[in-house]
Amino acid sequence: MQRKSLYLTAPNTLQWVEEDLPELGWNEVLVKTVASAISIGSELPQYTGTARHNQPITYPRMTGYENIGEIVALGKYVKDVEVGQRVVGWYGYRTNAILSSGEMSIITIPDDISIKAALLTILSCDVAKGIRKLNINPEDRILVTGAGTIGLLTVAMLRAYGYMYVDVIEPDEIRRNLALELGANAVFSDFPKAPIYRYGFECSSRNEAFHTLQMYMGKFGKIVILSDGNIEPLTLSPYFHSNELQIVASSDGWSYYLHAQWYFDYLRHTNIPLEKIFDLEITASQIPQTFANLASGDQKAIKVFITDFEI
Repeated sequence: MQRKSLYLTAPNTLQWVEEDLPELGWNEVLVKTVASAISIGSELPQYTGTARHNQPITYPRMTGYENIGEIVALGKYVKDVEVGQRVVGWYGYRTNAILSSGEMSIITIPDDISIKAALLTILSCDVAKGIRKLNINPEDRILVTGAGTIGLLTVAMLRAYGYMYVDVIEPDEIRRNLALELGANAVFSDFPKAPIYRYGFECSSRNEAFHTLQMYMGKFGKIVILSDGNIEPLTLSPYFHSNELQIVASSDGWSYYLHAQWYFDYLRHTNIPLEKIFDLEITASQIPQTFANLASGDQKAIKVFITDFEI
């Protein structure tokens, strides 16, 4: 069986490539891609070749990382999932993939969870990892810089964990309004009018916003950096040192599998409009042109929802 995979062959150049799929292993499942998403903050700099890396970049490079797939075949000894079930995947812009089966290695999606909400499982977990590293009290004030996908999910997950006083700095009015819909206490276009904050979440990838965040943190405040850092360096300001602030790592401590169980159950008991984070919808065949449009500024989006992988 063959599949098509979308590779970045050079900066600003994407190409669909046909590949042979290996034989299905005894503990593996074959899925066909139902949906995917463009994570603009991390993927667009990769596309243009401007992303910051700790190693030299080589091409071709596989693209994408968020998938919803439907199981179409099972390995000989797979018993814990069934053909027709939807699953969360991490395999990128591909028409098909082979995934390992077994508990804790594959995330099945309940029938009552929407595709768009399920697609946010991965990034909502990345956000939750940072939140869970902190010992936040209900009365603590929290400041989030940036209301792109990560910032909006940070607001939503903080509220899901029961924290009420979540403020956001975001220059774009549409994104500020969406942050309010997702549970923000207050939003600001530049500088907060609120008092000092105990905790901060850097989600903008912009050094200027990071400096503003440090300026509004109280003594011994803690900052979680959730943005990739692949756009520009984030530097420490004099406020970091004078207020003895702390940077908290957020990349481990909570599994995607365990998060998914909590996240799906949370979605069943709330009417939070997470699907609104997707403000542009395309088909898989439109991915290359959409990246070109995003890079040129002809299109703008918070997050792109991708369907129809019949390439």
